[in-house]
Amino acid sequence: MSETKQFITRDEVLMGRDRDYPLTPELETNLIKLLEAVNKLRIDWGKPLVVNSGYRPGHYNKSAKGATRSAHTTCEAVDFRDDNQGTFAKWCLNNLNLLEKYGLYMESPTATQEPPSRFWVHLQIRPTKNRVFLP
Repeated sequence: MSETKQFITRDEVLMGRDRDYPLTPELETNLIKLLEAVNKLRIDWGKPLVVNSGYRPGHYNKSAKGATRSAHTTCEAVDFRDDNQGTFAKWCLNNLNLLEKYGLYMESPTATQEPPSRFWVHLQIRPTKNRVFLP
């Protein structure tokens, strides 16, 4: 019995927004680095991940109430849906060595949970002072 591996794709992260906001060479480089990092982490997680928010150029970032300099605007961040128990977030916090190994930084779950039903995990490749950070 072989295991099916579900990788996060560029289309999932771009969300079709590259049609109106084409990627520059710098954004393309960022996207490649982001996909490499999150797919390595996804393999260690061992379960599928669903992109909740990816590339957010222009008005997409404003409507999401994203920070002006959000890593989403530069293809350096992706948010994944989490279950209502924050299972993936807890796993990430227990595996910070893997985030460090893959060059990933995580927004603190205290900023990415709206109980009882909205939980997500924000991962980015843009370095911050701490591996787990507050926005």
